[in-house]
Amino acid sequence: MRTTTKHCIIRLTATGAMLAVGALVELRLMNAYGVPVLLALPCGLSVGLGVGNLAEAVAGWFATTVFRCPDKSCTYKVSVAHVDAAERRRWQEAAASHPGHELNYRP
Repeated sequence: MRTTTKHCIIRLTATGAMLAVGALVELRLMNAYGVPVLLALPCGLSVGLGVGNLAEAVAGWFATTVFRCPDKSCTYKVSVAHVDAAERRRWQEAAASHPGHELNYRP
């Protein structure tokens, strides 16, 4: 299986688990107040989706590497995720010697 396929399966599984947990927690909490199931279910799904979205954003933040141009006045940057060491080194070199560097110069 390719790496991107593995990541896709993991993301779908995690999203489904977050939706199920969020729905069950909200149903349990709202059941104490007598809220109907058809009203509590969308609330639970939205809470689960929000938590899943937050978890995915945090995981993406830890998995992403950002390479910037070494020149302090240049704003060029490259973000890569889920790459091996050789690919990471190529992107680092590309960020250091990117085309159009002289166009971004700010004295």
